[in-house]
Amino acid sequence: MASIVKRRFSPRDMYNLDQFIERFFDMNTDVWGSQPLGFPLDVIEKDNEFLVRADTAGFDPERLEITYDNSTLSIKGEIKEENVEEKEGKYHIQERRTGTFFRSVSLPGQIEHSGISAETENGILTVHLPKKPEAQPKRIEIKPKSVQVVDQAK
Repeated sequence: MASIVKRRFSPRDMYNLDQFIERFFDMNTDVWGSQPLGFPLDVIEKDNEFLVRADTAGFDPERLEITYDNSTLSIKGEIKEENVEEKEGKYHIQERRTGTFFRSVSLPGQIEHSGISAETENGILTVHLPKKPEAQPKRIEIKPKSVQVVDQAK
């Protein structure tokens, strides 16, 4: 009979001790694996808005909670645990995470609250956070200086 064994990082692996210590102090990473405790996300700044894209595959979009308060965007979701073992057999490997997941990102306080919107497509949540007009970059036009000709014949 074959056994299925998932190799996990162990602190006894001295050649990876630096990585273990780095992950231990990273509050957003699982120490025993390389999976984020929440969900991965990207923050992109454009001239007129911030975009936050998060991998939310497996989350019911109706059950995602998105808030923006005190310059902090928070995304909370929950994946319910399935009890497959009783119906289909026993687990050999169980890597899919379940439970409540939470991420928050601090952004500059120059967000237009009334324009914040969110959409989801193919497991990717995109949150649009428009900047206030005064926070958007402005192009400053350089005007040529007019040159006056002085008549020296006088």
